Amino acid sequence: MGAFRKALILAFLALGWELYARHMDNSLLVPTFSASMAALMDAVLHEELLLKALTSLKVLLCGYAGGIAAAAILTIVAISSRLGSDLLETLTSMFNPLPAIALLPLALIWFGLGAPSMIFVLVHSVLWPIALNTHAGFTGVSPTLRMVGRNYGLRGLPFVVKILIRPPFRTS
Repeated sequence: MGAFRKALILAFLALGWELYARHMDNSLLVPTFSASMAALMDAVLHEELLLKALTSLKVLLCGYAGGIAAAAILTIVAISSRLGSDLLETLTSMFNPLPAIALLPLALIWFGLGAPSMIFVLVHSVLWPIALNTHAGFTGVSPTLRMVGRNYGLRGLPFVVKILIRPPFRTS
């Protein structure tokens, strides 16, 4: 009965919120739970809150997709050549320690107030962790499997797809 216990916990928290807000008697500082739920229902029904949430999700997906694509390109370049590996190492050491929120003022200057600046910050947030972890995973592939791929003449993207991403043994 996990769902019942969790519902009971939520009801207890809502009751505590309501009682505390009534005790404070300052709806501007701490609105009551019932007033908050009424405002939520009003926003969903009359103010197109769901459409605005969908717009936010689109921005998030664009940022994640851009970061994943850029990380894939950087990682393929890094795994294909020593120069690419040095490039990824240098870029990562420069940009990974920089918090994404620190880039927000710069993004606002470059792209203005809106979705492009948020997408820029999201790409920065996604790019470096994914590129680093993917590169570490690719370099962790057995040297024997790597040599087999090189002996078959695989380089670049075919090497990454057929040796590094695809599992070495098929069960079917």
